[in-house]
Amino acid sequence: MPSASSERLDDVALSSAEATQALEMQLIAFAQRVESIKTEVEYARSRVQREREELDIEYSLETGSQYVVESPDTVELRRTERSLTQDAIRAASLHQQLIEFSTLMSTSARQFATEGVFLSTDDMAQASIRSAAVSAQESERHRLAREIHDGPAQALANAVIALEFVERAIRSGGDSQPNRALEEVERIKSTLREGLTEIRRFIFDLRPTMLQDRGIAATVEHYIATYQSLFPMTIDLRTCDGLPHINADQELTAFRVIQEAIQNARKHARASRVQVDLLLRDQALVVMVEDNGRGFSPERVTTHLMGGSGLRGMQERAALVGGSVTLHSAPGEGTRVELTIPMSSSLQDDDDLNSSPL
Repeated sequence: MPSASSERLDDVALSSAEATQALEMQLIAFAQRVESIKTEVEYARSRVQREREELDIEYSLETGSQYVVESPDTVELRRTERSLTQDAIRAASLHQQLIEFSTLMSTSARQFATEGVFLSTDDMAQASIRSAAVSAQESERHRLAREIHDGPAQALANAVIALEFVERAIRSGGDSQPNRALEEVERIKSTLREGLTEIRRFIFDLRPTMLQDRGIAATVEHYIATYQSLFPMTIDLRTCDGLPHINADQELTAFRVIQEAIQNARKHARASRVQVDLLLRDQALVVMVEDNGRGFSPERVTTHLMGGSGLRGMQERAALVGGSVTLHSAPGEGTRVELTIPMSSSLQDDDDLNSSPL
C-alpha cells in the first residue's frame, strides 16, 4: 500500500505532466496566431512591393532613364515596404522560437510520461541545436531572397524598361529609329547576360560541388575570383599547408560563413577590401574574414544589420558542426569574423588508425 507521501508525490507528478501539456498546447496556439500574422504581413508586403516597382518602372520610362530609378511618388510605399519587411522578419523569428520551444516542451513531456524525468540540461541543449538547423535554413532562404531581389530581379526590371524603349522606337517610325532600336536590343542582351551570370553564381552558391571534388581552399579561391569579377571589391585569400581534415558538413559551414561575411562586408560595412584566411590552429580549421569597412559596436550587434539573421545564422551553422563564431569590431575600425571548427573526431580516429603500425 503506497504511503501518504508517495501519493502526494504522484499527485505532483501528474499535475506537472498536465501543466507541461497545457503549456505546450498554449505555445502551439501562439505559434499558429503568429503564423497567420506572418502570412498577412508577407502578402501585404508583396502587394506594396509590386505596386512600388510598377510605379518606378513607369517613372523611369517617363524620364527617359535607361535603368530603373526611384519615383518620388513611391517614398511612402518604400517606407511601408521597409516596415512590413521588419514585421515579417520579426514574425518569422517569433514563430520559429515558439515552434522550437514547444518542440522542447513536447519532447520533455513525453520523456516525463514514460520515464518519470524531464529532459536534462544536456538533452535540451542537443535538442536546441537540432532545431537550430531549421532556423539556419530559414536564414539561408532570407539571404537568397535578398540576393535575387538585388541581382537577377533588378536586371530583369532594367530589361523590361529597355524593351519598352524598343517598342516605342519601332512604333514611332522614322529613319533613325531602327538604329536606336538595335542599340537598345544590344543593351538588353548585355543586361540579360549580367542577369544570367548572377543566376549562375546563385546556383554555385546553393550547391558548391567543388567542395567535394577539390576541397574548401580551392572552392573559396574560385568563389572569390567570381565575386571580384562581379563587384568592385578587393578580396585577398591566404591559406596554409596541411589544413585539417573536416567532414562535408563542416566544409559547407566554413564556405557559408565566408560567403555571408563577404556579403556583409560589401553591402553593410561598405568595405573596399576583405582579407580571408584559412588557418590551422590546435587541430582545428580557423577561418577569418576581416574587412576595412565602417565597423560597429559588438555590444549593439542585435540592432546592427550584421546582427540579424546573418550573424545568428553563422553561429547556428557553426554550433551544428561543433564549431563556434566570434565577432570583433569597433566603429570605424572594420569587422573580423572568426570561425573555429575542430577536426572531426571520426576523421581524427581514422588518421590515428592509418598511422598506427600493423
